[in-house]
Amino acid sequence: MAVHWQSLASLSKANAALPKEVFAERHPSPFLLELESEQGDLEAGATRAFDVSAVKDGEISPTLQKSKIIYLDGQGFVIGREATCDIQINHDTISEAHCRFDCFGSIWAIKDEGSKNGTFVNGRQLKSNEQSPLKFGTKIRLGSSQFLFLSTEGAFDLIQDLSREPRIRPRSLGKYRSEFKELVTTEAVEAKFRGPFLVIQAPGGRDPAASAKGVDSNTITLTEEDLKKSVNKNVTDAIFDLSNHNLVRIGRATVTQIHLPLGAISNLHAALIRGEDETWKIQDLGAKNGTHLWGERLPPQGCRQIDSGTEVTFGNIKAIFFFAEDLLTYALHRDSLV
Repeated sequence: MAVHWQSLASLSKANAALPKEVFAERHPSPFLLELESEQGDLEAGATRAFDVSAVKDGEISPTLQKSKIIYLDGQGFVIGREATCDIQINHDTISEAHCRFDCFGSIWAIKDEGSKNGTFVNGRQLKSNEQSPLKFGTKIRLGSSQFLFLSTEGAFDLIQDLSREPRIRPRSLGKYRSEFKELVTTEAVEAKFRGPFLVIQAPGGRDPAASAKGVDSNTITLTEEDLKKSVNKNVTDAIFDLSNHNLVRIGRATVTQIHLPLGAISNLHAALIRGEDETWKIQDLGAKNGTHLWGERLPPQGCRQIDSGTEVTFGNIKAIFFFAEDLLTYALHRDSLV
């Protein structure tokens, strides 16, 4: 069965916001991370030989956009340049059928298939047709291309490190309103403020009953009646500009980009994810009190596209997702809309 490479960025967009245990449930098998990009289409002919001694074993740092990764979901894979291989690598120092990966229970092994330029495991070249067990974190070199054999946990930690973004500091509605008025036209506003934006309608005070349940360290259970309470006109809006972000985690945890240390919010509550076509999706991260779109609760880890003007409820905290033009309307007419 053929499996296909994907960019580390695509794996990150689909999974980086998930809690580690959910990622592990979805990906119980290991990953193979390519540290050098493919060369592209090759003319038919013999594999190009290269000088092994000229290959440097220095660290090659993976990047979200350039590095590719494959999920090894199966029992065995042949790797090579031929299109008939399970995993194809278009590199002219890799043989038509270079090596294979096999799984024996919980143990994975790599076997050289008589390759011209060799299969190296942590710098040691395997003999022709030699099979060697693999440990997670092992560096593999096929010809002059380098790879890492990663566990589920290793892949998760890698995409977390590479996709981590700085916390977004909120600004008040009043500051935006003043700047919008100075810019006068919608075109000028959109030119300066690309957006999109998440407007968090923060509660004006702490519920004593919620405080008694330990809102400083735990999430609290809310009733449907609590979730449907309307926002008070005097509630303060905190506006988060998402324009420079692709993955925005929302929750109580300090690693989140939108930090909401409130009683009804889970550590990792939800995430906003930018797609390649500039559309946005919202994903629930298994929040105790749920993520609601227009009052409808997303399933745990559920993901849905989100449009400008969509009302989202995180636990008992209401928010609205806006593009710049709609934020302009909201900012100038907010009091009449509530």
